[in-house]
Amino acid sequence: MSVYMLLSSDFPLEEVPSPPDLVIVLEPGKQGAEYRNAGRGFAVSALPWFPDEIHTEKEYLFNLDIYGGEEAVAAYLREQLEEAGEIELWHVWLDGSFDHRVRKVEIGADELTAEDIRELERLEVWREDPVTERLVDYCFLLTK
Repeated sequence: MSVYMLLSSDFPLEEVPSPPDLVIVLEPGKQGAEYRNAGRGFAVSALPWFPDEIHTEKEYLFNLDIYGGEEAVAAYLREQLEEAGEIELWHVWLDGSFDHRVRKVEIGADELTAEDIRELERLEVWREDPVTERLVDYCFLLTK
């Protein structure tokens, strides 16, 4: 059970490997992490498995790891939309449950910004008491 950022598409997206020398430094008392040798600041990798609880009908699913490169992610997604036409950017809690609510917003490629991606990352998908508070999966439907 964990939080994931995922991309789903009907078109195979370009994979972006994590740099082999990526260092993530967490300093006590600091809110965020410092990234060294972060390459493009994100990684995209195809998932060999497709969790049933993702509410998508897209054929391909990719894991998106972001380590400080939200602007680069926005540029990457705009570039991929040229071929794919439509991409779903998900922020989800994978726990094997199918009872999550879905909040989906459509954003055009020309409107997508790094701040949109940071906003999606900050949305709380996990709940303290998932029995009384249904979990929410968030999706930005990105269109050409």
